[in-house]
Amino acid sequence: MAAIALLVWLRARVPDPVGYEVTTDPTVRDEPRPAGSRDGKLPRAFWAYAVFTAATLTGFATFGVLSYHMVVRHLMPTAMVPVLYAAAMAADAVAALATGWLYDRFGAQVLVVLPLLSAAVPALAFTDTVGVAVTGALVWGAAVGVQESTLRATVADFVPTGRRATAYGIFAGIMGAAALAGGALAGALYDISIPALIVVVAGIQAAALVLLWTTRAVRSTPAR
Repeated sequence: MAAIALLVWLRARVPDPVGYEVTTDPTVRDEPRPAGSRDGKLPRAFWAYAVFTAATLTGFATFGVLSYHMVVRHLMPTAMVPVLYAAAMAADAVAALATGWLYDRFGAQVLVVLPLLSAAVPALAFTDTVGVAVTGALVWGAAVGVQESTLRATVADFVPTGRRATAYGIFAGIMGAAALAGGALAGALYDISIPALIVVVAGIQAAALVLLWTTRAVRSTPAR
């Protein structure tokens, strides 16, 4: 109810959000289209960015697997798992604020931190040392903070205003499918070999770094 009330208030205060747009990116050089316009295709840079996103989320272990490891290895009692999750969400909030602030100043290159954090998660969280495993869970929370804030926000810089609803819908679908694949992959590899899980995730995140560079290269290429 509070969210709906806030939305109505914002609608009254800002009836035309497009008026606040200041477009300086050469890859989104067309004029803003009115809401509901279906003209034009989504930019190549968006699709390149979506591939990077799919890769980095496919190589991301879920909290379910992390917490399972901690309980079955007797690193913490089951009752402490929600407390650990709460701490991870605190790391999430800090990381979201920090990367958002950095993104406004340095651009999409800040996202290089996401594959690095994601690669570090299994190497830390799937150990048998309580302190190291807890640190891994906090790093997991920081990575989620980047995913939930800056990773999504960047889409708006790739896509003209008239196509953003479509872009965000597609992007959310890609994120969901990749997260499902990542959770299944982490769970399957955990049953086979934890070292294999660590190596595979590191390899996927290395590929994601290359894809992020590719996204920047595509974005810097003028549309024809």
